[in-house]
Amino acid sequence: MCPTTSVEAPGFTLVEVIIALVIVGLLAAVSVARFADGNAFNGVVLRDQIIALTRLGQQSAFGRSDVELRVTPDGSGDASLVLSDENGVIQRDTIAVAAVDFRADVDETVSCSTSQGAPVTSGAPLIIAFGELGDVASAGVGSVSPVNLSVRICIDATVETSVCVSPAGFAYIGNCDVD
Repeated sequence: MCPTTSVEAPGFTLVEVIIALVIVGLLAAVSVARFADGNAFNGVVLRDQIIALTRLGQQSAFGRSDVELRVTPDGSGDASLVLSDENGVIQRDTIAVAAVDFRADVDETVSCSTSQGAPVTSGAPLIIAFGELGDVASAGVGSVSPVNLSVRICIDATVETSVCVSPAGFAYIGNCDVD
């Protein structure tokens, strides 16, 4: 006669199943709260699009006619970003800016968390004009003036979503440190 051996099926105890459910529940609660607000990333998207079009504008201006980037909120939650030269539109984008505090100024170097600048509106768009060397010839909100230090763009009054454009035309994230 052969001795019988008992083989147990692999499985989980009730405590292990409950712990796994608690962990999955916590992860679900955190991820749903993170993505529940549809406007949570509008500032980051605006920042990234401004940087991309500023860099494209700088490159497009090298050795050519003047290039202008115009960012105009339409008042209904969207903003139009138009990059153009004397021959017409180079690139046009429309992005959501609902619940975004969007301000800018020229030659201001303090942090956006301290002072935000002038509000960018449909009546006062942000304008950045590039010269044929790719540098910032002029910029401003509503009207343009020469740029000596930088163009500061404050989005939601945080350093993480702020953009600085140097007089040479290079756009980067963060404060305009010109010390």
